[in-house]
Amino acid sequence: MNYPIELKMKVLSEYEQGKVGYKWLARKYSLKRDTVRQWVLANEAHMKIEEKIETEEKDIAYYKAQAEFWKTYAEKLEEERFGISSKKNKDKDNKGVSREEEIKDKPSV
Repeated sequence: MNYPIELKMKVLSEYEQGKVGYKWLARKYSLKRDTVRQWVLANEAHMKIEEKIETEEKDIAYYKAQAEFWKTYAEKLEEERFGISSKKNKDKDNKGVSREEEIKDKPSV
C-alpha cells in the first residue's frame, strides 16, 4: 500500500525525537506497527549510506590535498637538487631531451 510522503515524514520525524515507539505511532496514524518499523529501518539505512558517502568524499579530498602537497614538495626538491624548475623540465621533455640526459650533462658540484 502506498502512503503519502508527508505522512511518512511526519511519522519519521516523531520517531526521531525519541519520545515514541513503533507501536504508539502505528496507533496514532492508524498504521501497522511493521509498516512504521519498515519506514524507520529504511530511513536509518539511507542515513548510513549518506554518512558513508560523506566520509568517503572527505577522504578523497584529503588524499587529493596530500598528493598535491607531495607533488609540490618533489618539484621543490628537484629544483634545489638539480637546479631545474618543473616548467623547464616540461619544456625540455617536450623537445625530446630526457631527464637522465639533462642530469648527465650537468656538471657535478
